Amino acid sequence: MGGAAVDVDAGAVKAPDGGWGWAVLAGCFVITGFSYAFPKAVSVFFKELIREFGVGYSDTAWISSILLAMLYGTGPLCSVLVNRFGCRPVMMVGGLFASLGMILASFSTSIIHIYLTAGVITGLGLALNFQPSLIMLNRYFSEKRPLANGLSAAGKRSKRRRQRKRS
Repeated sequence: MGGAAVDVDAGAVKAPDGGWGWAVLAGCFVITGFSYAFPKAVSVFFKELIREFGVGYSDTAWISSILLAMLYGTGPLCSVLVNRFGCRPVMMVGGLFASLGMILASFSTSIIHIYLTAGVITGLGLALNFQPSLIMLNRYFSEKRPLANGLSAAGKRSKRRRQRKRS
């Protein structure tokens, strides 16, 4: 039922290996940074969420768990949507979902609302941004693809290095 994202026009146009692709790479770097940083950044608010909603630490930890499950678990859905509509429309919808989820989370009155808004809606939005960004990056780079993928993934790695230095 699922499937992989297939580049239909791969033989028609050669990847430019630069030019506008560098702007796409910068966007991928930012998307990767947000996709990996936001679930970890929720932990900054754990004490406040525990106090505000009167729940335990494990209940609060479910927020980032749900968010990450949505980020990684909706990969097949993202592939189907990219094959059907293309990368750009899927990424725009993803940006709307991620923004909507974060905005709605600010109005939450219970931990269940946070699960649905910050976990499900924002997680789906980040997934609809993250996975198509990697597909789009591969359309703009052919010979320099390893370099482009490495620089894109550096958005995730630099966050880890900062955390290690603080410890």
